[in-house]
This record gives sequence, C-alpha cells and structure tokens, in this order.
Amino acid sequence: MTCEELLQIASRIGRGLLESGAEAYRVENSVHYVIEAYDLGSCHVFSIPNYLHIDLTDQDGVTHSCMSRASSMKSVDLEKLNALNALCRSIAQECPATEEILRRLDEIESAPQYSLPLQILSYAVGSAGFALFWGGNALDSAAAAVIGCAVAVAMYGMGKLDTNLFYKSILASALSALLACFFVFLGFGVHRSEIIIGVFMTLLPGVMITNFMREIIVGDWLTGITKLVEALLIATGIALGTGIVLALI
Repeated sequence: MTCEELLQIASRIGRGLLESGAEAYRVENSVHYVIEAYDLGSCHVFSIPNYLHIDLTDQDGVTHSCMSRASSMKSVDLEKLNALNALCRSIAQECPATEEILRRLDEIESAPQYSLPLQILSYAVGSAGFALFWGGNALDSAAAAVIGCAVAVAMYGMGKLDTNLFYKSILASALSALLACFFVFLGFGVHRSEIIIGVFMTLLPGVMITNFMREIIVGDWLTGITKLVEALLIATGIALGTGIVLALI
C-alpha cells in the first residue's frame, strides 16, 4: 500500500466517523491506528467537527498531506459508527489489502440509514412518553404521538434536501406548536404546553451537549466550544420557531 492510498483510506474513515457523530479525539485516535498499522511513517492528525487534516511523513522524510471537509453532522448513526470502528480494529490487527478495505468502506457508506417508518415510530413513542412525563394526560400523549409522526416526516424530508440543523429546528418546532394548538382547539388534547414540550424533547440536541462535555473533559476546547455553539443554535431555533407560532395565534 502506498502513502497516498493509505491517506485516502484514513481520510474516508475519519470523515465517516465525523459525519456519524463521533467525538473529534476518537476520530484522531482511529486515524492514528489505521496509519500506524502499515508502518509507512509517522503521522499527525487534526480534527474538528467538519474538518480533518492528516500529515504522513514517510521513511524517506517526505511529508504527504490530506485535507477533508466533512458534512455537518445530521444525526447520530450508531450502526455506521460501529461498522467503521470494527473496520479500524480489523485494519490495526490484520492489515488487510487495499482492495478489501475499499470494498468494506463502499459497503459501509452505501448502507441505508434508519428507515422512515422506524424514525416515525421513534418520534411518536418519544413524544408520547415525554408528554406523559411532563404532566400530560393520555389524550395529550396521543396528540403528541401524532405530532411526533408529522415532525419525523418533516425532518426526513428536510434531511433529503440537506437542510442544516438550525433551519430544521425552526421549521420542526413551528410545526409542532402549530399542530399542538390545532389539536387542543379541536379537543384532541387538553394541555397545550405539555404536548409541545413532549415533542420538543425529541428535537433537543442532547447527544451534542454530551459530546461537548466529553470534548471539554479530554481538553479539546476548540471542538467542545464548536459543539456547544451548534447546540445553542439548535436550541435557539426551537425557541424561535415556537415563539413565532405562539405569537401569531
């Protein structure tokens, strides 16, 4: 395997990890393991949420570089993360041929994400459960479940259009508030606030906030602050979308 081939493989793995929700320090460690497995030289890796830079200095002292821009994380894809981590472990232990690695990478990248029915079910169950948790009754829970289904479809559609999380949060929260008001008006629900909060709990960037804390704990301040700002923007989008609808009704 040449240095250029190894850099391209490491870059694809690192970019895939970033886009699937992995922390920056885990991405850097994974890329290190991949490159060091083939003993072609020393490497330096720098990663932030949407950028990956790899330097590989070969045994002749020549430095090869690879820069890759990752798409902003749209959602956490645990299946893809697990597959990429398994590939990294396989590379570190077995040093497979280039063709085998590329084949497995193609399979991972082309694998389908969570299906729309599964996303709808997740939003519905989460919204219904949180509506009950925050004090709503059974009717409020049912209304939240229906709204959660609508939000899941809207988020799926906006994801197909590559809409960023800030605008998705505004539109999804506005839709949630509008439907909650409409359902309460029709009598399909009693407590508007509990219905809205129940649906909002599925939109909050909880994983992103958790990753921010983990990045800060390991001392990666730049990545941690970047994730914090992104989480605050999403929360602002949720508040903005809701505020606009409630102010107009």
